[in-house]
Amino acid sequence: KTDAGLYTCDIGTDVAKSKVSVQEKPTEVTKQLEDKTAAAGQDISLSCELSKPDVTIRWYKDGKAIRKSQKYDLHQEGTRAILIIHDSTVKDS
Repeated sequence: KTDAGLYTCDIGTDVAKSKVSVQEKPTEVTKQLEDKTAAAGQDISLSCELSKPDVTIRWYKDGKAIRKSQKYDLHQEGTRAILIIHDSTVKDS
């Protein structure tokens, strides 16, 4: 993206100009989430790998957004997005 800009070729008597735009590739999931099974009361960790670090992600359960709380810990480590479900119950299935 830093290569975008106005480029010129100046020969003294004439100038040629070109505007260069660089489109970033969209972020992709490079490693999918894996199914997990745990006993009630255990913490469950889910993670996926992304093609870029430090992108904004959202976690959902059954279509409802998950927010950081005592129940859920959400964080990113480079290209890895992690969700930890604390003290799991049957309702977390």
